[in-house]
Amino acid sequence: MAPATSAPGRRSRGRETAGDMVRSLAAVLVLVGVIIAFSLVDQPDPIVPDIDYADAVAQAREQARELGSYDVLAPSPLPAGWRVTSARTVPEDGEAVAWHLGLVTKSGDYAAVEQTDGERAGFVERFTGAARPAGTVEISGVNWRRLEDGEPEERALVRGEDGVTIVLAGSAPWEDLEQLASLLRP
Repeated sequence: MAPATSAPGRRSRGRETAGDMVRSLAAVLVLVGVIIAFSLVDQPDPIVPDIDYADAVAQAREQARELGSYDVLAPSPLPAGWRVTSARTVPEDGEAVAWHLGLVTKSGDYAAVEQTDGERAGFVERFTGAARPAGTVEISGVNWRRLEDGEPEERALVRGEDGVTIVLAGSAPWEDLEQLASLLRP
């Protein structure tokens, strides 16, 4: 029996050359480059839909009257260029009710109105985390506490009145949060 011979021009397995490895590596790098290029293409900002602001406020006021005992505050008028992106009322601890209004400012920052007739400390902590005091500010004759460097929200204005806690929080600059506070109406 004749010994087995390999076909001409074919190398036996395990005898790859450095050139073969370089060509394989180049092919893999091209593929990785294409994947990275597609992932770096500018993606459009996600579109956050606007909600019907008037209906959301009316519904919140009705629920707060039924479940709680306070006037829901909302900005009136809404600042030019601001959009309402979320609104909800949530019963808390049986008898309390919390109201949330999420907004995107003209410059694209986030601001929220949070209000409850429930337990104050835990409610404020939910939006400000370990924020540090940053003084007080008087807006439309009302004193607000400033908190900053919080988590999840960077800044917050906080006040309590007649058993109701109001928190204005978000990434919006102080000027926007103060403007929001000046527009709150029952």
